[in-house]
Amino acid sequence: MRNKIITILIFSVAFLCIQMGFEVVGKQVEKFNNTELEINIIDGQSDNENVTVTMNIEKYWNDYDAQDNILCGAQYDGDIINSSDMRFHDWTVELHLSEEAKIDSLWNGEYVYEGDILTLTPMDYNIIVEEQNDQTFGFVAISKNLLKIDNIKLFGYFEMTIQDSKMYWVLQVVRIIWAISLICYIVVQICLLSYKRRQKRDEKIILQTMDTFISFIDAKDAYTHGHSERVAIYTREIANRLGLDKEVVKNYFYIALMHDCGKIGVPNTILNKPEKLSNEERKVIESHTKVGADILKNFTAIPGIQDGALHHHERYDGNGYPNKLKGNEISLVGRILCVADAFDAMNSDRVYRKKLPMEKIISELEENSGKQFDPEIVAHMLNMINDGTAERLIAEQYTP
Repeated sequence: MRNKIITILIFSVAFLCIQMGFEVVGKQVEKFNNTELEINIIDGQSDNENVTVTMNIEKYWNDYDAQDNILCGAQYDGDIINSSDMRFHDWTVELHLSEEAKIDSLWNGEYVYEGDILTLTPMDYNIIVEEQNDQTFGFVAISKNLLKIDNIKLFGYFEMTIQDSKMYWVLQVVRIIWAISLICYIVVQICLLSYKRRQKRDEKIILQTMDTFISFIDAKDAYTHGHSERVAIYTREIANRLGLDKEVVKNYFYIALMHDCGKIGVPNTILNKPEKLSNEERKVIESHTKVGADILKNFTAIPGIQDGALHHHERYDGNGYPNKLKGNEISLVGRILCVADAFDAMNSDRVYRKKLPMEKIISELEENSGKQFDPEIVAHMLNMINDGTAERLIAEQYTP
């Protein structure tokens, strides 16, 4: 659940960051569109690679003033060239004339002439210079000599859309990746939910099967009634305290439930005999470990389930049965079961004796640590007794 909350938070934060990114790009575009550009064209060279202005003398002729002095009349054609992918609008052109002149006529704009500067502004119909396009203007001027217009200033605004920003497309790709990731996450969660439902159903079937099998054993041996469930509960708690993986802990619980299944092959007369068993009878009892392992050999749904049946009577010092394994040669679940099984045996009424006092049980566990029992597991069992966990777990099991 915690991982899901973290994942949802990550997706939410990522979404907010993407949206904030679009807002930032939008504001940058708005700022760009509202910023007037000043472009200088000197000797035909523009300091802006996207826009320039050219001026050409289309034709010229002689003219005269009132005193019959010879003057030069000429048609000056200008062209605003927009080579960008954005519209250029609300433009103004300032032409620095080389000498005083009389403006005779003008087209595609209006003008103001002050000093040596001729300022042209567009009309309504040509206020916009489309992308990859141009806009012409011109005027006729009369002066002593042909005018040289080497210094031109162009003012105006580019009209950028948010789609013209590279960052917009980067954010779009990120948003698509985010959406795909979210869809994949949802699909995975749906699949996991379906899997967990099937897993719970399968676990329920396994538990019901085990309960059914255990009920057959309980019918043979009054002592075993509830024994397997209690041992399974102790085993699960010890496994948790050992820090084992949750899946392993769950499997150990199932293994513990079935650890005594081999007793189904032991005659009732031996199982329920109150007197001391003969050597032959003891061999029959001890055979339940191998019988149980043989019964479970094809039970592949739970890894290591045979080990529980086969190893729970092996001793840490190598004097147990059936294979006299020693120390870590015994499976971990077998070593845990050895302690849990012995504790419950001492803490339960048997056909030949009453349950032992807790002080005696603690003493037996301590004395046999390193002999019959794995010392690390004994330590956990003793802690469970001392902190009341062992008693509480069983009380909770039988609480209506």
